[in-house]
Amino acid sequence: MQPVNVRDLEPGQTLANDISNLHGQVIAPAGTVVSPRVRSILKAWGIVEVSVEKDVATSSFPAESPVDVAATESPRQPGAAAFPSHPGLLEILNLAARLKTDALAVPTERSAMPVADTASRSSPSASLHPSWPPLSAETVAQSVGVLPSLPTIHFQVERAINHPSNSAGDIAAVLGTDQALSARLLRLANSAFYGFPKRIDEIAEAVRIIGTRQLHDLVLATVVVGQFRGLDTSLVNMRSFWRHSLAAGLAARAIAGLRRESNIERYFVAGLLHDIGSLVLYQQVPERAQAALKHHHDTGTPLEDAELGIIGCTHAAVGAALLAAWKLPPFFRAVAANHHCPDHHMHTTETGLVHIADVLTMAMGLGSNGEQQLPRFSPTAWDLVGLDVAALERAAHQVLTQIEDAESAFLTEGARP
Repeated sequence: MQPVNVRDLEPGQTLANDISNLHGQVIAPAGTVVSPRVRSILKAWGIVEVSVEKDVATSSFPAESPVDVAATESPRQPGAAAFPSHPGLLEILNLAARLKTDALAVPTERSAMPVADTASRSSPSASLHPSWPPLSAETVAQSVGVLPSLPTIHFQVERAINHPSNSAGDIAAVLGTDQALSARLLRLANSAFYGFPKRIDEIAEAVRIIGTRQLHDLVLATVVVGQFRGLDTSLVNMRSFWRHSLAAGLAARAIAGLRRESNIERYFVAGLLHDIGSLVLYQQVPERAQAALKHHHDTGTPLEDAELGIIGCTHAAVGAALLAAWKLPPFFRAVAANHHCPDHHMHTTETGLVHIADVLTMAMGLGSNGEQQLPRFSPTAWDLVGLDVAALERAAHQVLTQIEDAESAFLTEGARP
């Protein structure tokens, strides 16, 4: 036998030894013939090197590996045997349990959150409410005369940052015209969100330390939350909605940092805005949105399928249309549009990263946009992001460390530094 890096495994090679995960469970027994599926499982569990038999098997192998991931039998998750057995999803569920959060519940009226079945989709073309004509995402987003547009301060800050001759003091002067915004930014700068060793008392100092591009994205996040903070809807617990949005943003930021992505604040904003289309639906078409939520709650149909059948578009598509109307960068629009998409053709590393953050924070019980089950899990997204178990746990701990400060900074009226 010979050692081989998992990245270099070739289909048809045979594993020489049992491969176990960090819990001691055998995820690939000796004699398993390598297929793309097997390699994906090994990578998802953070296995770096394996031993293979020297002779490559010449027989054909099934497209789907017969490997049965042992963690599906974990007693720590009620009904875990019925969950899809991708190791990435299983590790997310196990991690949520280890952190002693309510792994399968969100702050809503329901106590259990099953995993969406990736194999069963309701027909998106069949209307679940024939008396309602389908609406396009663009129609919903463009009929938002009562919905707020981005405030002037966002564009003033953007112009100040993009002006080549402006200093940190010049940018701080623009921010200083909005005292509430400045106070929130200083509160963030002095929170666990950044963890700077000394207190920051001046907005110009925050600009210099945080960075102009990062600050721009934080301004965007702050003004968007402010625009929707007073939204009155009986369809969703707004505290729960924003808790999940902030948690997803924090998780995306943490994962991006572990991957050494540039400008990790944009991942925070992308996570924060990924469900923004839900708020548009709840405000613009509340009767249809309520019917979609009820169908989702009563039948277990994934929320996006219920929305498609009853409204004619999903909250993901509406969110992307709204962000396009706001002329935000394509990065944010793509994340909003595809964060629920299990189709591997639609995922990039960026959208996949927010998808993983979304699933992780839902499993940890950190709020909800109204969904009562975990979103469909995308193995493609997991593979693109390339997390190992240790990195996933570090990201989760970072979210728990920062979520209270983030809620205080973004959601508290009259937040002070």
